[in-house]
Amino acid sequence: MKVVLVFLLGCFLVAAVVPLVSGVDLVALKKQEEERRKNLAKSKIAVTDANVNSISAGGSKYGFVQMESDAAAAGEKPTVAETKDKKENEDLTRQPEFWRKQKDELEQRIAGLKTDIASAQLELNRLWSDFYIKNIATEQEAIRSQIAQKTDETEQKKVLLSGSEAQLEDLYEKARKAGIPPGWLR
Repeated sequence: MKVVLVFLLGCFLVAAVVPLVSGVDLVALKKQEEERRKNLAKSKIAVTDANVNSISAGGSKYGFVQMESDAAAAGEKPTVAETKDKKENEDLTRQPEFWRKQKDELEQRIAGLKTDIASAQLELNRLWSDFYIKNIATEQEAIRSQIAQKTDETEQKKVLLSGSEAQLEDLYEKARKAGIPPGWLR
């Protein structure tokens, strides 16, 4: 026991002395890094709004895709029908019933999915208990296929639930950005 203890103590001492003997000179490393950065070639290409769509460097041409906004271009005038539709949509979105209806639909969908998932989990628990009670292999196989099917259905419902919850959060965010009073969604 004493030999092991002395060996470990010796290892700790050697580990403490090695960095002191072969110390790392941070000042020298800093100077080396500064020299390396000075020797790097600077890029001669400046990306601006004028050349953002296509840049060529070293014989290669790079293209970029710009997203177009939904708003009409500066030179175009919206048609009368577009203006009328836009006004109707704005009037509709300024009504509290519009926002409450969307929120209620999403909350009902979420509540329904949660109850479906809970009932499916109870059914799965019952199937697993039946599986372990049965001693006949053919009965166990039939139950195992039912378990697999119910598990798949539950996973699909969980995915739908997470999507619906994300839609509800998006609705809150849209309402906030549209300047809707928070009381409309309570």
